[in-house]
Amino acid sequence: MHLNEERRKTMVGQHGRRLAYEIICNQFGELVGKVIQCLLFKGQLSLPELARFTEINITQLRNCLLVLVQHNCVQGFRVEAEGVGLNPPKVLTSYVSIMRNILHRMRFPKFLMLVREDLGEEAEALIEGLLEHGRLTVEQLIQRAAARSNKTESEIECSLRETFSVLVRAHYIERCPAPEPVSPSRPPPETKKSRTNAPNRTVENEETRILAAAAPMEAERFLLGLPDTGKKVMDEDGDMSITDVAPGQKRKRDALTTDGKTKALIESTEVLWRVNFEEFIRRLRHQACVKQVRSRLEPGAGSILQAMLEATRASETDVKQRFSAPLTMDAIMQAVRATPDGRTMTMERIRMALQMMCAESVGFVIKQSDPVTQYVINLEKIIEAARKFELEGIILQRYGKETCRIFRLLCMKGQLEQKQISDIALVALTETRDLLYKLLKEEYLQLQEISKATDHAPSKTIYLWRVNYPCIVEHILDDMFRAASNVGLRLAHELQQEQEVLDVLRKFHHSKTSKDAPAVTLTQSQHEQVKRIRRVATILEASLLKLDDNIMLFHDF
Repeated sequence: MHLNEERRKTMVGQHGRRLAYEIICNQFGELVGKVIQCLLFKGQLSLPELARFTEINITQLRNCLLVLVQHNCVQGFRVEAEGVGLNPPKVLTSYVSIMRNILHRMRFPKFLMLVREDLGEEAEALIEGLLEHGRLTVEQLIQRAAARSNKTESEIECSLRETFSVLVRAHYIERCPAPEPVSPSRPPPETKKSRTNAPNRTVENEETRILAAAAPMEAERFLLGLPDTGKKVMDEDGDMSITDVAPGQKRKRDALTTDGKTKALIESTEVLWRVNFEEFIRRLRHQACVKQVRSRLEPGAGSILQAMLEATRASETDVKQRFSAPLTMDAIMQAVRATPDGRTMTMERIRMALQMMCAESVGFVIKQSDPVTQYVINLEKIIEAARKFELEGIILQRYGKETCRIFRLLCMKGQLEQKQISDIALVALTETRDLLYKLLKEEYLQLQEISKATDHAPSKTIYLWRVNYPCIVEHILDDMFRAASNVGLRLAHELQQEQEVLDVLRKFHHSKTSKDAPAVTLTQSQHEQVKRIRRVATILEASLLKLDDNIMLFHDF
């Protein structure tokens, strides 16, 4: 089975949930963290159940839930409880955590950098406002931008609305989901065996079903204006207004004009918008594919793949799309020539790069010749190659080059006997046996017995070794979540240890920028402490970003 197919079945374990809890604690405080901890580890809960588990009073608990819902970390939904006796059924509101949105909070700097490179600083500022506040109306975004730029709303409104429209059309921003949808019917209960093998699967299935019920229809998700419910009427000034008057009825012209303006005001003040995390993950996935092709083949092939991905991005319906839409050679040429790197590329250069990517040993692009010649990007194959490269690096670091050679061999051949592995990998038979059983103990490999006799005698049994992809991905992800959690805790500890010096540094910078503030100086010892904490923070933050890249590769891509 392909690595990507097995990865789709992988559930976030305890260390991943622990990391999500620490992210919320770090950003919103321990009280909110206590609420999300219950939802992460216990699944969907109602308000009374949350109050009982967290021992927080109702007022504080409601405020915590409001914060989590506002920042897209929790989704509320209604459940119809059966009535007792003659009493009618009751409708209760329950809450479920959105695990992936919590983990996305580590990627906010990457999201901002991506928008800035794509659409500029004004678009970055709008996205920053939505990331900071979770959900805002257009009017609130304009007010925030005016306060930060020391300009009036009328001066920046036109430009901001245009930039906002560009962000929506690029699918960087979407309408918020329904606040409390009705919970869909539950699937059939799992068997005892399935619950044992995947204890977190039920929780994540519930999350998926509820989020699907809350999501707006695709036609409304990126709709800038209010849906048209009536007939459009042109007024004397040339403005288009909308009316819901039935045919045959009369209405005054002033009322029609006011109706159109009212709808625009409602759109500005009532419709809530949020960042569309799926689009950012999709674009980061494309960047990972381009990076893999450039490192595996050559820079020109990466530029051609990037142009092809840009040309087919609008047709992608899933973040984890396996194949792109097909492109003809003319469409590829047009897309490549539109890029800065592709302006100087000849037709022959593009054809050679496509041949390299279509080679059987590579398989990054599939050539189709029926009825016309078209090319399809095998996104799954590219991501699988990137994961295997990372896995080999991890095994090389942990177990040495001989073990990595054996692992790479089994990845290529599928399954082999111990003697075959020893001969092909050029490793002594006794050492091969030790390395194989070490990987078997760590559940990186599987051992299959094929007996030639009914008594399963060892002399008449063939033992085949193969890579255990599901367990490898589970182990690697679990280790990455645990490492990210440890790095985050270490960074918080270092900053807490130097809090006194950081406070002095903050006052020092304030004295430099403010004329009224008293003068503050740093001693030589404090200068050394500041240099140390900056160096440590830089190393830890870089490690966290690298870990997050690998978490996205194995979990989100």
